[in-house]
Amino acid sequence: YKMEADRVRFLLADLTRTRLAKIENHALHNRELVDRMSDEEVAYLKQYGGLAERHLQRTVLNSLPKEAWRKLNEPDMIDTPDLDAYVFCKVLETVEIDSSVGDKKKSGSGIDDDDDDDDDMGGSIQEHAAGSFLIARYAAIRGQVLEGKLALLV
Repeated sequence: YKMEADRVRFLLADLTRTRLAKIENHALHNRELVDRMSDEEVAYLKQYGGLAERHLQRTVLNSLPKEAWRKLNEPDMIDTPDLDAYVFCKVLETVEIDSSVGDKKKSGSGIDDDDDDDDDMGGSIQEHAAGSFLIARYAAIRGQVLEGKLALLV
């Protein structure tokens, strides 16, 4: 039992560490997503954001002109997560996932010379049954995650 308890403790600590790292790495972006966070995560985000802001004001921002300081809060200056990163998730309801959704390669030029991305059936849409697990690009499953059909595990 001790080994199993240690394994569970390690997994919980690793999950917490990963979640906090995501909150810290994209603190400015996450301040608009507090409705998806727990109360503890929101409190941590506020505390971390306050500390980071005070540190940056003391070290950098106080020596910048006011115009440059205001530009730092523009949307294109705020670091956002990589939506093309792969995530591990559990299927809560049977869903069809189009793996080409959000694909920069296909939507970038409008020309698709490479049909190797399609599955064996000739399409990029795949059905996944409830209870199954999968690894997919977040951009392709974002809608299903927000609808509650998929649950992110990491």
